[in-house]
Amino acid sequence: MRLLITGSHGLVGASIIPVLNDYFDIIAVDIEEWDITDRDAGVRTLDEHRPQAIVNLAAMTDVDGCEDRPDVAHRLNSEGPAVVAALCKERNIRLVHFSTDYVFDGEKRFPYREDDTPNPMSAYGATKLSGERRVLDILPSAVVLRAQWLYGREGTDFISKVTRIAKEAGAARVVNDQTGAPTYAKDLAEPIRHLIEKGRSGVYHAANSGSCTWYEFAKEIFSCLHMDIAVTPITSSGLNRKARRPAYSVFDCAKLRNDTGVAMRTWQEALHAYLVKQ
Repeated sequence: MRLLITGSHGLVGASIIPVLNDYFDIIAVDIEEWDITDRDAGVRTLDEHRPQAIVNLAAMTDVDGCEDRPDVAHRLNSEGPAVVAALCKERNIRLVHFSTDYVFDGEKRFPYREDDTPNPMSAYGATKLSGERRVLDILPSAVVLRAQWLYGREGTDFISKVTRIAKEAGAARVVNDQTGAPTYAKDLAEPIRHLIEKGRSGVYHAANSGSCTWYEFAKEIFSCLHMDIAVTPITSSGLNRKARRPAYSVFDCAKLRNDTGVAMRTWQEALHAYLVKQ
């Protein structure tokens, strides 16, 4: 099967493509080849490559930047996915569209299921939720795959940021009032493969199992790297960020496991594999 991946130069694309290459004929494109808000560019791209499935990773993911430029965020995170979905509907192409835990407000204190009511607190979350809904309205056979707290080989993530700060300052101050599931982006390849091959549709949650705060995650990172770093827990308000983050956004991934047979490993196992084994 020929699989086209948009936004392929980012963290997720760089992490999943080497795995998916073993199962699909991959066509990797980014904004230079197809700005997903441009329907004509999409037509040209699909006419050239004729994929049977698309994984849409293209998005504006700068959470605070979305607060400054909500119009751009809406165009990239809502209008663009609608263009992709419409083209997939016209051509009978399967679609997996990526979304986020930021569609939730974080008021729960036990894992979010796919049918929990979204209530985004930021422009990023609101535009991603709009994108989800437009995709499924246009193409009910699509998959919306929500992921969270991602890290991987390319781009900037929490691990690269906190280790850089620690090396420069010899210490780190890390938020301890947000809880989620750190997720190795590479581990999303198998869920994607099975969702496509089994022809699933609807919303799915995918994340490494277990949960922690960013502070606890940082402590585990430094332990894996054998870095003797003093880590101080702080509150989210101490960072003075523009966008509000969910205080709790852990996913219940039972639907993914039941429908595909994929059981996500623990966040500790995944982190160790990323930092130590490779």
